[in-house]
Amino acid sequence: MPFRLIDREETLVAGLPVRSPRRALGKVRDPHLEKAWFAVLNGQTSGPLASTYTDYAEEVGSYYIQTVGYCCESLDDVPPGYMVSRLPAGTYAKFSVTGDDFAEIFSQLWEEIWEAERRGEIERTFTGDFEYYPHAFGVDLYVAVQSTKCGELQ
Repeated sequence: MPFRLIDREETLVAGLPVRSPRRALGKVRDPHLEKAWFAVLNGQTSGPLASTYTDYAEEVGSYYIQTVGYCCESLDDVPPGYMVSRLPAGTYAKFSVTGDDFAEIFSQLWEEIWEAERRGEIERTFTGDFEYYPHAFGVDLYVAVQSTKCGELQ
């Protein structure tokens, strides 16, 4: 799966936070995460659906915060009860995939990210990553990376 390195402006995602244990994707369901998505999908949103990964360590077995919600332009777009996750401007590796089995999609995406790391094509900064859902069957996953890796990979 090809990816592109792109420079992005600051990204704001309003939503519901879930503190999740970091584990292999697709191995364990997280009922707290499912409950948050259910609430967001049945609540008020004013932008495209998105999810952020912040405040986490690199090692499996540690924790991170996943905020599920939607992209917003300002704090004025945030309904009561939601928090805002702020991802800094910077260089991101953009991985995109489509399909109808989200567990398979996410496993495929993260395997590609880890493989790009192993090949030395990207060096993650762990300043925050996010998922953007352009339509019902697609995911764009943006991973924060060192800007020393520049250009576009096909």
